[in-house]
Amino acid sequence: MDAGKSLWGVVLAILFLYCLVAFVGNASRSQGVKYNWFGVVMSFSTIGLAIYLVFFRQL
Repeated sequence: MDAGKSLWGVVLAILFLYCLVAFVGNASRSQGVKYNWFGVVMSFSTIGLAIYLVFFRQL
């Protein structure tokens, strides 16, 4: 496996998880805003799957 591509995958995965935690934290504190949580989960899952497939499975 290419070390550079794997390193970028780790960096993007960490940024992705940081954004996920920040979004959930901000969304839980906001009052009066309703989220389509199914859409939110599907969006984050799709991005996470893309990072995994491109950088770790080398597709």
